[in-house]
Amino acid sequence: MFRAPSLSRSLTAFAAGAALSAFAGRIMPPLVGRAIGRARVASGGDPFDALARDHRRVLGMIDMLLQSDDSSRLRRATGLMQVKRSLTAHALAEEDTVYPLLREEVGAVEAADRLYREHAELKIHLFRLEHMPKDDMAWREELQNLRELISRHAADEEDEQFPRLRKALSREATARLSGDIEREKQMVL
Repeated sequence: MFRAPSLSRSLTAFAAGAALSAFAGRIMPPLVGRAIGRARVASGGDPFDALARDHRRVLGMIDMLLQSDDSSRLRRATGLMQVKRSLTAHALAEEDTVYPLLREEVGAVEAADRLYREHAELKIHLFRLEHMPKDDMAWREELQNLRELISRHAADEEDEQFPRLRKALSREATARLSGDIEREKQMVL
């Protein structure tokens, strides 16, 4: 004779499945990301080079959008969301790991504060772009302004701030930073 499972047993199974799903979907990626970041440094990688690659990738994505036809509204909207997602992950990683180290390890308080402010400006540009008609000429101008801000910001980080941090951090601190950067990115991606 078939017996229906009890409500208590069903709720327990549901809760266990939900917990496993949360662990696999939200908790594991940051833990794996941290391990990957540390492994990259152990094999000769550099977290600052990875951040510079992020800069180049986002600038390339923006360049493609700048070349798009004004009538390509859907392409622009989806491309902008890709830019936004990449910038969000990158910014979170820098704001939560790199900039605090600039303040604490290098004593570059003013530089770190300026970089935080520039990230806020980037987010304002993204908000404007998201809410503007994608076939408006002003959209392209706003995107160009975003590109210029990112380009200046990236040059400052790559030419000034990252070398300062690279010099100040031990190999172990660099490995920890690399792991932390990957963990933060995985929390968004």
